[in-house]
Amino acid sequence: MLLIFYSGIRTSNILHSLITYLPQNKLGFVIDTSNILNLSNMKMYLCLRALVHSLMRLEYDNSYRVFSFLKKFEYTKKIQFTDLDIAMSIFLNELISKGEKLSDIIDKISKNFMIESKIFPVSEDFSSVYVKTGQKTLPYLEYLQTNDPELKFQELSLEELENKKLCEKLKDIANNAEYILLLPDDLVSFYTMLRVPGLKKILEDVPCPSFALCPITATSKFNPSYLDILHKIGYPNVNALEFSKLLENLVDTIILDESQKEYREQIQNLGFQVITGNLAIQNKAQSFELSSFLFNIFPLKETVKPSKTNIVTRFLSRLVKRKPETT
Repeated sequence: MLLIFYSGIRTSNILHSLITYLPQNKLGFVIDTSNILNLSNMKMYLCLRALVHSLMRLEYDNSYRVFSFLKKFEYTKKIQFTDLDIAMSIFLNELISKGEKLSDIIDKISKNFMIESKIFPVSEDFSSVYVKTGQKTLPYLEYLQTNDPELKFQELSLEELENKKLCEKLKDIANNAEYILLLPDDLVSFYTMLRVPGLKKILEDVPCPSFALCPITATSKFNPSYLDILHKIGYPNVNALEFSKLLENLVDTIILDESQKEYREQIQNLGFQVITGNLAIQNKAQSFELSSFLFNIFPLKETVKPSKTNIVTRFLSRLVKRKPETT
């Protein structure tokens, strides 16, 4: 199994390539639990939401009726929510309030939608990350969406992380994986994810080859508010070298976009192996090429090379499972 540690509020093009062209039953995911958006006191867990959407592929009703109604009321949040998102949020919040473990709830969601990949939360607790400004303290995602010029970033507040409980299953899952891949989309939530107590120790001790894919490419664009946070958490310059410095002793190999290859030698001097390739995906052909490129880096046992025909086969087989019984 390829165990992917993922952080982000959406599915990156790189993650989408892996999900699309590799068999789900050979993929496992550890997701960040700090990307939370409060929708009028209803918590939306964005990293989980994005991953579930992608793993379901095209088999669900992609309905945005809720979001359409909210637009009529001049709702200002930028993320579009589907009816499925609302239902999943209600389901999660209800079971969490009853004391059920987050990892068990995610298992139920996976079974309901016939998701074959294993999904694990990095922690059994969701907890938001906050940004302290001169005037107030805001949830991280809310701060990124505000356009108030008077809100000056001071520091990232990670107090809640100290009390987070690492998912109990992670150590055994990581130790039995064929490969580990750290695959961040949001560098800030990735930074907070690595600070969950006990996670770095697991990554340091895994017996399998471990990789980190740097998401910074020639097409990467960061707004000023986001850059202010990155500068504060260890990115004096936002490039592959600074990304690698934060991962010393945690992985063996750094995978870089070709636009970052100027840092190759410096990263190697830190003790990493370095692989470069085209990570800036802009179309389906490049997406397929990337999945093949990554498969050659970590070929999974008993798994055929990525194939475009496999997508259709898997889709049809899952449709047969969904077909209702006739009487």
